Formats: sequence, structure tokens, C-alpha cells
Amino acid sequence: MDKMKNVLTAVITILLSSSLTVAQIPTNSEKQYEYHAEADVRRAGTGDIMDRLNHWAKSFYQDMSLTVVQDDSTNRYLDITIEEPMVESHFGVARKHSDRKLTYHIKFDIDRKSYFYWVNEFNYAALEVDKKGVETNLNANLSDLKTAARKAILEEVDTRIEEVIKAFGEAAEIDIE
Repeated sequence: MDKMKNVLTAVITILLSSSLTVAQIPTNSEKQYEYHAEADVRRAGTGDIMDRLNHWAKSFYQDMSLTVVQDDSTNRYLDITIEEPMVESHFGVARKHSDRKLTYHIKFDIDRKSYFYWVNEFNYAALEVDKKGVETNLNANLSDLKTAARKAILEEVDTRIEEVIKAFGEAAEIDIE
């Protein structure tokens, strides 16, 4: 019986601690959500990295609305704007979000064997329906989003952007044939 209580206590502790975890989306000096870092590439020059990241964006986001702008004058900057549809989601029994989409911007500043990246300008749009059937159109900067489902949305966005950062980090290392 004591063993069962210990197991049950451990499970409850894990569930409570995981539910208290809040997405830690980093912010910039203007208190807007922004991921920013520098990364190094083992064997590539500026042009190679530019081509790899451009190719990555077009294949990774092939089924989404995408705008890619490459600065040909310096061959150093790559700007990508993404409008990514999101699956319908239920936030508890009280809220349902449909017609969801996340828009964000990725900027690369590439110099020789390294690059800086910024992922920012997050905008979330959805149709929210509460348990009483009241519909609310949400369309706001993620930093300014006002909804009871905000915490869950931030966690979802943080997970997605971490996947994106990992994906373009790997793509910057792979030669294009």
C-alpha cells in the first residue's frame, strides 16, 4: 500500500510540475517575442550558407504561404516571412480555436562561416469559440494576445520555433547538390 501511495504521489508531482511550466519565449528590448542567436557552420562560405538556407526555406515551408527576399547587393541578408496554418485546437472544455494561423519573420545575417538569426514579428489569428458559443476573432501580435488559452498557445509556438531553429541549423551544414 505504501508503494502505491509513493507511485501515486510521484505521478501527481510530475503532472503538477509539468502543468506549471510556462513557455519561455525570449523577448527583445521592446518586450516583443524574439529568438536571436549566432551560429557557426563548419565548411561553407557566405554564398553557400545563403543558398542552403534559401533552399531549406522553400522546401521546409513548401505547403505554406512564404515570402523569401535575398539581398543580392551584399549577398548577406535573407528575409523570410511565413504564414503557417495551425491545426484546430481545444483548450480545455471551455475554448476551441479554429481557422488558426501563425505568421512570423526569420532574418539571417550571414558572414563567412557564421550567421546571426532573428525569429520575430509573431502574429496569431484564430476564431475562438467559448463554451457558451460566443465567437471571438483573434488577430494580434503574440506579445499582445489576450485570451484564456494564451499560455497553451505560447507553449505551442515555442515548441514549433525550436523545431524550426533546429531544422535550419541542420540545413546550414548540408551541401546542396
